[in-house]
Amino acid sequence: MEVFRPKSAVVIEKEVNPPSKVLHIHLQSNSTPQMDLPAVIGFLKRFGKVQYVVVIANFRQLLAEMDNIYTATRIYQFSHGGGISIANATYYIDYSRSQHINREYTYRRIYPIHKGEKVLLATVHNPLLPITIEVLGSLLKPLECVRCVLFNNTGIQFLAEFATAEQAEKVRDMLDGREIYQDCCFLKVVYATNAKTLAVKYNNSKMRDFTRPDLPYGPPFEPGSRVRPRR
Repeated sequence: MEVFRPKSAVVIEKEVNPPSKVLHIHLQSNSTPQMDLPAVIGFLKRFGKVQYVVVIANFRQLLAEMDNIYTATRIYQFSHGGGISIANATYYIDYSRSQHINREYTYRRIYPIHKGEKVLLATVHNPLLPITIEVLGSLLKPLECVRCVLFNNTGIQFLAEFATAEQAEKVRDMLDGREIYQDCCFLKVVYATNAKTLAVKYNNSKMRDFTRPDLPYGPPFEPGSRVRPRR
């Protein structure tokens, strides 16, 4: 049977980037709201060492730099340039247009003016290992943090509230530019100028009130939900 094609129709082939040790991984459009980052990194580690990752596009895409181009090529060939299933979600893997991920090896710390904020906003760079509310609790509770909220709207970030502005300033100076784990999970910490306090109603996988262990677990936290600090 002959297939009719209008004369004006143009068949566009997918452009394939040249081989690179940086891979672009993205969720299928009708798949889960956000990627399962530990599962994706675990998949990549089956082939070799992951050097650096950057989460983009509302936690639906990932740039991953492998240790060399041969490792990246094995992953690309395994996926056949098509969709693969990781943790019950479909991902597509392509070569990135970049040959490496830009990053600062030596972080130049800045010292912003402290205007009495008690809430800190921290961004986790190169999150090769899982960042959970329990991990943050072990880090922040000894530093007299009273409330914490973990979220991933644009990357892995968390808000941490302290009882006094003086303690918040002390902790920011202590944690800014540090790593949670060796050689990964690098912190950039700023003052959360738009948040006076954190409204934590539950102690669950995304939020914790260290002064209220009696709080209920609450409803499941939906991926992609926005965190709204109290102003």
